[in-house]
Amino acid sequence: MANINNAISKNLLDNILPTFGNPRVNIPVWDNSQRMFICEEYESASGNYYYSGVRFCDRLVIREKVGLFHNWTYIDSLELYAFNGKKMELVQKRDYDKEFRNEEFIRQESMEMLKDFLTAVLKAQGSPIDPEAVETRAMEIVEGCYKSLLDPDFNIRLAQILPALNQ
Repeated sequence: MANINNAISKNLLDNILPTFGNPRVNIPVWDNSQRMFICEEYESASGNYYYSGVRFCDRLVIREKVGLFHNWTYIDSLELYAFNGKKMELVQKRDYDKEFRNEEFIRQESMEMLKDFLTAVLKAQGSPIDPEAVETRAMEIVEGCYKSLLDPDFNIRLAQILPALNQ
């Protein structure tokens, strides 16, 4: 117990979980149940709540734009980003209208978008396209984005990737 108390000093705790009335340090919040960082939260003038969710692996970033209206949660859009050196480039985007947010739907859509991107790049390069290999690779990459930050073998590059998420 002494190690935990030493690791969580009063200053650290006040920055992460400040008392009411004090601002919280602006760091992305990890939501383990959704396996993504929650960022860009806001409430519209009409009282609806919106946020962006970001999950990533060493090759891909998946960004969800989510809206909460009364008791319903909708997916507004999905975006896939690829890394280009130290910054991210948008490679696929889909917008949705009144689509209920469902975890399996998000995974499937992300995989389909990545398959489309990979197939288009291979076709543009004149490379042979093996649909099964593309699907297998897309599934592996998307599943890698669902790895938990709390897992001991989570990507060590987190410190390098997090600043890019604030772009």
